[in-house]
Amino acid sequence: MKIKRWIVLLCMVMLPMVTQAWGKEVTLNFKNADIRAFIEFVAGFSGKNFLVDNRVKGKVTIVSPTPISEDHAYDVFLSVLEVNGFAAVPSGSVIKIVPRAESKQKSLPVLTGNRGRDDDAMVTQVVRLKYADAQQLVALIRPLISPNSHLVAYPRGNMLLLTDSASNIHRITRILNLLDRKDAVGVQLFALKHASADKLATTITSLYGGGGAIGAGRAPGTPGGVKAIAHQPGNKLIVIGAPQIINEVANVIEKLDVAPVSDSGRLQVRYLKYANAEDVAKVLNALVGGQSAQSAAAKPGQSKPLFAGDVKVVADKATNALLITADPSDIKAVGRIIDQLDIRRRQVLLEALIVEVSGNGAQRFGVEWMAAGGSTVGVQNFKNLQPISAGIAANANAATPVSASAALAAAAPTGLTLGVVNKALSIGALVHAMESDSDSNVLSTPNLLTMDNEEAEIVVGKNVPFLTGQNVTQGGTANPFQTIERKDVGLTLRVTPQISDGNSVRLKIYQEISSVVPAANNNSGSSDIITKKRSIKTVVLANDGQMIVLGGLMQDDNSTTVQRVPCVGAVPLLGEPFKFTENTKTKTNLMVFLKPHIIKNGNQIEEITDRKYNNIQHLYQQPVEGGTVLFPQHKKQLPGSMRPGQAAGNSANGAAAPGQ
Repeated sequence: MKIKRWIVLLCMVMLPMVTQAWGKEVTLNFKNADIRAFIEFVAGFSGKNFLVDNRVKGKVTIVSPTPISEDHAYDVFLSVLEVNGFAAVPSGSVIKIVPRAESKQKSLPVLTGNRGRDDDAMVTQVVRLKYADAQQLVALIRPLISPNSHLVAYPRGNMLLLTDSASNIHRITRILNLLDRKDAVGVQLFALKHASADKLATTITSLYGGGGAIGAGRAPGTPGGVKAIAHQPGNKLIVIGAPQIINEVANVIEKLDVAPVSDSGRLQVRYLKYANAEDVAKVLNALVGGQSAQSAAAKPGQSKPLFAGDVKVVADKATNALLITADPSDIKAVGRIIDQLDIRRRQVLLEALIVEVSGNGAQRFGVEWMAAGGSTVGVQNFKNLQPISAGIAANANAATPVSASAALAAAAPTGLTLGVVNKALSIGALVHAMESDSDSNVLSTPNLLTMDNEEAEIVVGKNVPFLTGQNVTQGGTANPFQTIERKDVGLTLRVTPQISDGNSVRLKIYQEISSVVPAANNNSGSSDIITKKRSIKTVVLANDGQMIVLGGLMQDDNSTTVQRVPCVGAVPLLGEPFKFTENTKTKTNLMVFLKPHIIKNGNQIEEITDRKYNNIQHLYQQPVEGGTVLFPQHKKQLPGSMRPGQAAGNSANGAAAPGQ
């Protein structure tokens, strides 16, 4: 009963439009028929199973008064689906009816070669070109396919991949056969971003040209022959050759046109902690320069160079940094050398004790005789004769002269002096006895802290002017002027330590003590300032903390002068009143004591600084006597914020010095 109803319903809708012919022929004649009913009709005579997507909807109108075969009727069915935007995709035992836009993502049949179909079924066709450029033909073929179809070029194989109806693909393949000619020559322009067009043109021509390794025996215009031309300005490359080869050349150009290795890989900035950047740069550049000279003269089989490429090191004095330009592998090698050079250098504290003892002694005892008028007849020419005569003459010519004895005593040297003058006999006698002794001690304790192999110097003294030249006239015109040179006078200590293995220190020492001779002691008759100078220049070797001594007795002068009256003065005991004796002694002794201390870490510096600070604090803050109730003597104190080891944040708390 149900079958009859279905037949009656189908006849009411389709019988007036469709006539089934005998001999497997079908007459299609539909007017505004539902597409789903049309699919059921095709399934009935074709025996195929269809899986219809829910989005498949629409009306179908077909005018076909004459019957056609079932195969042709199925082709009409595929055309109806294409017109309505649907496609039939085989999938095993069923055929899926889906929207045409999604059919290219389904498992469509894949056709190769010249085998093709004329129906409207969705297929995928692979077309291999022999001469034409697949990428260039894409722009030409794309307008010929529907928007829901797919077209892409595969440059490496110079192939086209099309997904469209079989009839349209068949039409496109006929067009491609006309375009894919043997005499096709492609010209392509490449705008380079990083590589040089001139250098790249030489590279491409050498690879693909007639004499190249790849294009040997080929010429531009033939398969495999390529000619590359650089176009300047613009850094562009023009490539002429077979289209299929141009695609391969384009791939090579893309790989060669890359940005160079960033300078960040070849440039490194190293900030040094302890070493001096300029000194380290000189050492490294000398090492690199020596390597270059050795590499130039090297012979096969000799040792390998230290660095693989060029290495350049520049020092930045402001930041104490090194700018290194080299290959990454060489930068690592240079970095290892810098790590060994940039270490905390040991320091040397040199404690010095400089002691200079000088003494002058003199003894005078005897009688000096003088004749009237300064005559020496019968009298020995004593040492003090002329000064005493001048003193007596000055007294005689004075406005208010004193007695002869007083004048004689005033003109005589210091000491116990008795003068007797006999005007009647014109004879004078000077009796005097004197002994003098002067000592002076110079004590200095300079301390020098310096790094290993660095010179240190301390100067304590005065800057004294010395007259080096003068002129009164110049060119006949009065133009007085003087030239003066200033020199340091005082104590100078200059030391260069060098620490060796075993905690021994090599000391290059220069020590000098100079002073200005007082005008009262200047008996040399010099017209300018006289300075005394004592210096020591030596090189010694001492252990850590070992005391060494330099210097010694530098001057010891003893002189004795005896003046007497001839004959009479030589008589023992009786001749004593007729002779004068003078003894002088001059002695200078300079001793320098040095004690080097090797400073290996910061704790040692703190310990020594604390000790020195406590010593100077004890001297500075010694109680001073004096003052009154109204004006008391204030106690001197060193700033608490400058105490060694005092943190900067504690200075505001007013830390008191020890002993308060």
